[in-house]
Amino acid sequence: MSKNRLKNSLRSGPDQLGYYGEGESARGGFASGETLMPVLKNLSEAFENAIKDQGFLDKFHYYCKHWIGRPSPLYYAENLTKKIGGAKILFKSEHLNHTGSHKITNCLFQTLLALRMNKTKLLVESGAGAHYSAAAACASKFRLPLTGVMGQIDVDRVNTNIIKARHYGSKLEVVDGSLKEAITFVLKKWTSSPDSYYLCGSAVASSPFPRIVQYAQSIIGKEIREQCLDQEKKLPNEIIACLGGGSNSIGAFHEFLDEPSVKLCGVEGSTSAALTKGTIGIMQGMKSYMLQSKDGSIALKTSDIAAGINYFSVGPQHSYLKDIKRVEYTSATDDEILETYKLVARTEGICSALEPMAAVCETVKRAKGKSKDYVIVTNLCGRGEKDLDTIEKHYGEEFE
Repeated sequence: MSKNRLKNSLRSGPDQLGYYGEGESARGGFASGETLMPVLKNLSEAFENAIKDQGFLDKFHYYCKHWIGRPSPLYYAENLTKKIGGAKILFKSEHLNHTGSHKITNCLFQTLLALRMNKTKLLVESGAGAHYSAAAACASKFRLPLTGVMGQIDVDRVNTNIIKARHYGSKLEVVDGSLKEAITFVLKKWTSSPDSYYLCGSAVASSPFPRIVQYAQSIIGKEIREQCLDQEKKLPNEIIACLGGGSNSIGAFHEFLDEPSVKLCGVEGSTSAALTKGTIGIMQGMKSYMLQSKDGSIALKTSDIAAGINYFSVGPQHSYLKDIKRVEYTSATDDEILETYKLVARTEGICSALEPMAAVCETVKRAKGKSKDYVIVTNLCGRGEKDLDTIEKHYGEEFE
């Protein structure tokens, strides 16, 4: 082992080279070209200094409470629980945050970090548009110009978030493809813009981004712990979350990685199931599981109906957690996601985003046959206005 490598524990973050795990099984890394390497190292140093600064953390938590509206509720889905029969189902209601998803917490943290680093512009990528609209809200609040980048495929189906971001004053550049192409474009744009801060939206790409996003979003799991102990007088038996890159899921899981009594399950889209169908490769600055050609030179196309989980790869910490079997990963089809959306809308009065319906679909399967004191927490990471057109096109009058 290199002298610069530190042995990982499940919650301590990557080692000094950005890897989760050791040797051939290591996932992550500073896998970027010479142009970006100094920028990434500078960002890593700035981040580590910021999280040791109590004044910075106090400011972050102040805006989490008074602007975002944290903590988000841990809600007993009573009607769904009774309809399914079995385990008690609790929703971590991230859809009730300002701007409508978990994305705003990471955007707030990184915007404050950008200001601390004296950056004057923000760059973001987005799939479902939730990250773009959340980042745009932060950019407006803290008076920084922002440019968002999205793939045309996603722009065509999540117009609501794009409109919101425009109202906040942000600009959008559109590229061919979807989230994969948007990330690649932003990384190239960032190399020629030293006064810009790339506000990465998921726990992907080169180190230190997976660590930064995990740190910001781990507030989800910390709240789940406190709320579940308060409401249920015990820790949950399982936590289930959807994932594309994996920001909401690593945020929900991280607090419990060293709690073997708490089962953890991540649910991908069926066409983008990198963790169950992919192989290890290196693209977009990280070594991780991905859907790729046999020679590893081309990323395969994906087509999941939920734009936010329609991504060819996954964050490196998830890859590591799969390999050590700490987290179980499954997938849900478009039809399952849509049917679960209808179920939640009709039982709980919640029009959810399609992405977390992958997680609720798995929750329903696992809840059946369990005892009433078995508690499953499912992360409801976004609300569904952005998906209404997609859902209407699928169901039409059949939704009645």
